[in-house]
Amino acid sequence: MDAVKFVRTVDGDTIIVEDALGEQKRVRMIGIDTPESVAAEEERNNEYGVMASDYTKELLSKTDMLYLEYDVDDDDQYDRTLAYVWLEDVSNTFDEQNIENSMVNAIIVENGYGVAKRYEPTVAHDDCLQALMRTARDNNTGLWQYEGFRNLWD
Repeated sequence: MDAVKFVRTVDGDTIIVEDALGEQKRVRMIGIDTPESVAAEEERNNEYGVMASDYTKELLSKTDMLYLEYDVDDDDQYDRTLAYVWLEDVSNTFDEQNIENSMVNAIIVENGYGVAKRYEPTVAHDDCLQALMRTARDNNTGLWQYEGFRNLWD
């Protein structure tokens, strides 16, 4: 895992970090999706995107260092780094407790501020993220309590 300095939140599933060389990188969290809040096409932005973005900002507000775990693809067509973002440098990234307690991607999904989304071939943690989403949806956790949020994904 790469240790990086947290700089700021862009939206619910994208952050800016600074690597060991002092270079800023835009990181898109793998395996999840949140509603839009800063899309160039204004009509794509919505209140749920703002709430998801605010949730990610709050989640990371007391964070200085983050740890990036990569999958098959390490960047996307928008030149963003693709990563699982961790609050701590865990030794076993496949331990469910570690995932639920420390993986930012999973915490967002578990608390109902985003959905698990499978993007082949970067699917190392897809099963766990899908299970966390089902539980959040079934329990109306976070944004799942709003019909408008549910309709975004149906």
